[in-house]
Amino acid sequence: MKRGPLGALPQLSRNARRALVGVGALAFLNALALVAQAVALASVITTREGLPLLAVAILARAGLSWATESAAARAAAGAKEELRTQLLAKSFERGPGWIADRGTAELSVLATKGLDALDAYFTRYLPALVTAVIVPPLAGAWILFTDWPSAVLIAVTVPLIPVFAALIGWYTEKRVRKAADVTELLSAQLLELLRALPVLTVFGRAKQQASAVRQIGEQHRKATMGTLRIAFLSALVLEIAASLSVALIAVGVGIRLVHGDMTLMTALVVLILAPECYLPLRAAGAAHHASEDGLEAVRRVAEVVDHEDKARPRLPGGSVHVDNLRVLRRDGFAPDGISFDVRPGEIHRLEGASGAGKSTTFQVLLGFLEPTDGTAFVAGDIAYVPQKPAFAAATPRAELELTVPGAEDIEQVADEVVAVHLLDRQITDLSTGERQRVAVARALLRVRHGATVLLLDEPTAHLDPVTSRKVDKAIKRASDTAAVVLASHREKEATDDETFARVVTEETQQERPKRLPIPWKGAGLGILAAVAGIALTALAAHLIARAAEMPPILTLSVLVVGVRTFALSKGVLRYIERLVTHDETFRLANDLRAELWLRLVRTQRRDGLQRLVEDVDTVRDLVPRVLVPPVVAIGAGIATTVLFAFIDPVAALTLGGLLLAAGIAAPAVAVWTERRASTKLARGRRRVARETINALVAAPDLIAHDAHHRLLAQLHAEDVELAGQTRRQAFGTGAATAIVLLATGAAALVCATTGNPVLGLVPLALAEPLAALPLAAQQRRALREASARLQFDAPVRPELPRGKRIRLENVDVRWPGATEPTLRDLHLTIEPGTHVAIVGPSGSGKSTLFALLLGFLPPERGIVELPRATWCPQEPMLVSTTVRENLRMSGQHDDEALKEALRKACLPEWVDRLDTVIRPDQVSGGEAQRLALARALLHDADVVLLDEPTAHLDEPTARRLLRQLRQDGRTVLHITHRPDEAARADLVLDLGTPAYR
Repeated sequence: MKRGPLGALPQLSRNARRALVGVGALAFLNALALVAQAVALASVITTREGLPLLAVAILARAGLSWATESAAARAAAGAKEELRTQLLAKSFERGPGWIADRGTAELSVLATKGLDALDAYFTRYLPALVTAVIVPPLAGAWILFTDWPSAVLIAVTVPLIPVFAALIGWYTEKRVRKAADVTELLSAQLLELLRALPVLTVFGRAKQQASAVRQIGEQHRKATMGTLRIAFLSALVLEIAASLSVALIAVGVGIRLVHGDMTLMTALVVLILAPECYLPLRAAGAAHHASEDGLEAVRRVAEVVDHEDKARPRLPGGSVHVDNLRVLRRDGFAPDGISFDVRPGEIHRLEGASGAGKSTTFQVLLGFLEPTDGTAFVAGDIAYVPQKPAFAAATPRAELELTVPGAEDIEQVADEVVAVHLLDRQITDLSTGERQRVAVARALLRVRHGATVLLLDEPTAHLDPVTSRKVDKAIKRASDTAAVVLASHREKEATDDETFARVVTEETQQERPKRLPIPWKGAGLGILAAVAGIALTALAAHLIARAAEMPPILTLSVLVVGVRTFALSKGVLRYIERLVTHDETFRLANDLRAELWLRLVRTQRRDGLQRLVEDVDTVRDLVPRVLVPPVVAIGAGIATTVLFAFIDPVAALTLGGLLLAAGIAAPAVAVWTERRASTKLARGRRRVARETINALVAAPDLIAHDAHHRLLAQLHAEDVELAGQTRRQAFGTGAATAIVLLATGAAALVCATTGNPVLGLVPLALAEPLAALPLAAQQRRALREASARLQFDAPVRPELPRGKRIRLENVDVRWPGATEPTLRDLHLTIEPGTHVAIVGPSGSGKSTLFALLLGFLPPERGIVELPRATWCPQEPMLVSTTVRENLRMSGQHDDEALKEALRKACLPEWVDRLDTVIRPDQVSGGEAQRLALARALLHDADVVLLDEPTAHLDEPTARRLLRQLRQDGRTVLHITHRPDEAARADLVLDLGTPAYR
């Protein structure tokens, strides 16, 4: 792994190499302009000559600063684009198993938030680093030419700064890695909580998790603040070293002026140029901590990119060969020695109970898993329907277009599986059965366009019998040209034709941003630090001016002490201000995250991870950049203007007018020139983050259909667009920074004509607090939007009447954004202890009824009386922890209760696995469903809601499981597509009949 200030960037990024050259050339020109400005300013103060040269130098520095900022931002955007592309491409190359092990949440954070840290590296650290290499030697050479004693002092003290920076940098390196680990862990833990949010809500434990969310955020705050204390300590040491060195030079120059050993003009040139010998080094050291997050992200990307994997070639043809295949899983082999051959025109059905290794066989055939023994290979292109399909696109039509670009038969294929009406719906609005049909259509489209092997893992598990039969016919037709391997537990029977009702548009909720609190403690300390820096410049200039009058040396002692005092206090105040501001904003972010969790509990929104991580982090990062700089700039400007008023009222009016003009014009120009690029950039980053995690989640489906290359190309195109927005933002920020430099330079030029060094030099010190205003103005809208996404309306719903029976009269139920109610005029009375089978075609409202009974959807009208309910959902919603903790999501139970629940759920072999850590993709579909059922049975409730609990079970296990449930004694509502299960129920509720549509 490459070390040093550049890390592995030059090897990974062509844009980084270009940035080094471009910023270096601009830094050289800036050094020349700086020397010219120093000489001209000193000449104007002492002789009133050199105004044209000073004006040209000021204009040149403003233009060069503009160019440097634009070049750095352009390089940052390009480098992120390159690295994100490499990271995602290599992740897909290494396969879905590696992605699951690495963690989809962690990878998505690395590809988005992690690489976004390179903005600070390119826009702050890299220019400072290059400037530190070029400017101090040139400025020092001029000082050596004019005053060698000062040059010697600079030569002795300047090397101390990089030494201190290196020592502290080495110490903070491990802390930065630890903080990066904590950031990824934060995302992973929040993802787990969000995955389980619906069941936590049903079990009455979701609100309690607000304390867990706060605890996770607090751990992140402590880890990050521990790193920042050391990183900011580096800045403190550098600030003090540079300020004291300049103070020593100022005192030395003053003493020589008293003795008549140098002229006032020479002294002023030295005083102006001396800080520039330290400033780039200090800026590089101070910006180093901002670069560390970016370089740590680059290091992690390099670890992925540098790894060599052997690609598994796909052979031409159309056959599947499996010989004595064995794969070692948790407690044995599954599959254990299966063999079969399949050719086009043949359908091979994989048999066996749940957990026998059917899904594992598919993973081996797809190349996602290596067999322990035996052989398995596929000859030909593959089409694949997984047990739990995932999608990278927003709509089914977009997903099919991604799978086979330019296909003209999308609607024909969709019609084969009764999915035409789903094509333009949002995938997030589809039921499990509807998503399954889209996955089958995706695979059949691949077969139509050349795939010769079709792998299907329980493709009809969540479909009603009629739709299931139509899907089976479509699969049979596909077998004419493809070898088909099918795993299924279903027996098909025909019923009446299917009908549909639910039409859902995009979900909308009112988002009203509330005013965020300004970190006043940090802002106040920021004003004091800025004033200390201004006072240091003023006292140093006054010291030289007094010394030029050759007074008794003792009369300068107070000024000497003042210069040293402000040199020390500036660094200390800056250090405390940074710590306090960041601590305030981290605490604010933690509060916002906990409040947001409670809003998500009430609304069950699907985009919770982005809001909990992306939006909260955006608010945390932007509050110091948007709310604090105006306060500091106003405070520093007022303090300086008041100081000038005591010296020269005319100069005070000039300075105040120019500062006011710059404070208004610079932000206005920044906002106008970027044309809302900051807002578009923030939205684009959210979109890329969303699509990145969608792509990683859908990796198995994308890789199986060889669609990941096209998706990566789409993401790359969006990255290019983001880079364009970044360049527009940088253009505006650079133009605004140029205005600040022009305003402060013009103030120095006008005030220098008074002949007072204090009035001539102090305006230059105001450039730093004013320079933060343009970016603050640009990012204000992005902060407002992120804040609104955290504080959307989520009214507390009134508690529905509770009883022992279920009673619904004249009830209408509508999903948010739906064009019409999914269930209309529903009448239903279910007495305690009744076993009810709920049937009907996919999309007819079965899950909608459960959402009403669980309290996720309020009734639009009607009378509702509901008992307490427990729930086993279609998606088991297991989290990556032990079996014990998964079961205890329903409440605190002892181990004996947990074991008894596992037995009731027909998982007796799991009673000794309570400490086994599971991951949702490490258990079979049937095992996951039964674990979710055991969890539901543990909850103290009057009604058990079961959403297709036997969909992934073989027939004997399914019958045994339902017998166990009959013995439980509670009211059971059971969604099923199996006619034999419905026949054994006490009551059948058919939502496919006209009465319930």
